[in-house]
Amino acid sequence: MIELSDKELAKKIQHTNVNPELTPDDIIGLCNDCKEYGFDGVMLQPQWITLARKELEGTDIKVCTALGYPMGGSTTEAKVFEAKNCFDLGADQLDFMANIGFIKAKMYTEYRDQIAQVVKAANGKVVKIMLEFGELEHDEKIKAAELAIEAGITYVKNSSGWGKGGHATVEDIKLLKEIAGDKALVKASGGIRTREQAYSMLEAGAVLLGTSAGPAIVSGTGKPKSDY
Repeated sequence: MIELSDKELAKKIQHTNVNPELTPDDIIGLCNDCKEYGFDGVMLQPQWITLARKELEGTDIKVCTALGYPMGGSTTEAKVFEAKNCFDLGADQLDFMANIGFIKAKMYTEYRDQIAQVVKAANGKVVKIMLEFGELEHDEKIKAAELAIEAGITYVKNSSGWGKGGHATVEDIKLLKEIAGDKALVKASGGIRTREQAYSMLEAGAVLLGTSAGPAIVSGTGKPKSDY
């Protein structure tokens, strides 16, 4: 198993809390965690982008946000508008969910085109697709990832970590890495709570981890601030 220093491991983590009840004080605390531990980025709801941008000014910590979840059923036009708005507000990276129903219905053109339009709206910035593997059969997982990569996505991500999306597994991350090759990067999210789990995801092919348990993973103490 790989072994990383605390600092090296922190740089693989996007510190996450997307719970709906958060207040500005919670967001400030989340950003302070990022500064204390040196996480790669903070992941939060779009409404907090401006506050996080202010709190993290002068650091190299990325402001990341998520949209279109936990259902993924927003129209393509709505997702495109939201993506542009998030980047205008100061987000560095965007994680979004495509319409899983398109995959289930074999509406592959609609699925790929929606992702391609969000990627275009990002204008060269990093976009990650939340594939919600917990809702998909094996063949559907492969198709969903392949189409997302065809559409120009930067990262393929196993799950939003919410609802039916499911937790990251070594098998799913290995599958994503096999599909992605050198055409896209892999992010593991959902249920990553320990250093051992973090290492197993990185060994399987992930280069980023989404988790609310970053401080506990790095320091070995403390509790996650959400179920993500």
